[in-house]
Amino acid sequence: MPEATIRPSVPHYEPAPPTNEPLDYADLAVIDLSKAQTPQGRAELAIKARNAMRDVGFFYAINHGLSPIMTTRIFDIADVPFTQVSDLEKQKYAGKMLETGSYTGYKLRRYWVRYPHIDAGVQDQIESYNSMESDNSFQEAIADAILGPKRKKPVSALQIKSRTDGKWRWIRHIENALVINVGDAMEFLSGGYYKATIHRVVQPPVDQRGYTRLGAFYFALPDDDVMLVPVRNSPVLEKYGIKRRFEDSDAPKMDAWRKGRVAAYGKTQLKKGEEPGIEEETIAGVVVKHFN
Repeated sequence: MPEATIRPSVPHYEPAPPTNEPLDYADLAVIDLSKAQTPQGRAELAIKARNAMRDVGFFYAINHGLSPIMTTRIFDIADVPFTQVSDLEKQKYAGKMLETGSYTGYKLRRYWVRYPHIDAGVQDQIESYNSMESDNSFQEAIADAILGPKRKKPVSALQIKSRTDGKWRWIRHIENALVINVGDAMEFLSGGYYKATIHRVVQPPVDQRGYTRLGAFYFALPDDDVMLVPVRNSPVLEKYGIKRRFEDSDAPKMDAWRKGRVAAYGKTQLKKGEEPGIEEETIAGVVVKHFN
């Protein structure tokens, strides 16, 4: 008879109540993965997911195999590195992003010095703990994803920039849904057919500003030795064309792009771009824009 798995006891994380503010929410597609059990359902989802990735770059996934109980457990565990660990202990496991280009370990508060003050004198208060491993149930539930799923509790702060009118709109919280977005690597590999969506995190609405925003993130990336060039011999790209950010001969490998972005973020001096409110830097030969 197999032995029962004993899970360590951790304090329960109590999420913030959803906001009641009348926010201008983005209209995102909801991909119901339970429909993928039939050929017809998979065909319908493929079209819906393709359109969401191509036209918006963000969408929700529901019925993904991660139960509400599992989600609760993940957030109970995710809260431990921040509320149950002393500042002195965190320093022992501080990440060396600038030196290694890896987020493994703690990203401590005030590490990003590029912006001495974000807004109204508020300094960098973002704290994260990053591991190359994850809870097996969480990893197995989304291991087949090719994007970056995100799971956040109800504190509203994430916004995307609309491609139609240029307005910033909020991402609505849907209980036990994954928020999935297209990343830079997917844009490069698809020749711009799937375009990474401009997004940002802002101050929460008034009725949630007394709560900590806790998120659980899973990033799915190509192997480090993959050249970030458009997929060859694609009938879709042949039909719609390829929009390159750089020539194939100048394309970075995934490891150079990943490490370059991680090491530079919050540590390099930016220059003002041609568009108002935008700053730029060059990473692995690619111009990166920051919408600050």
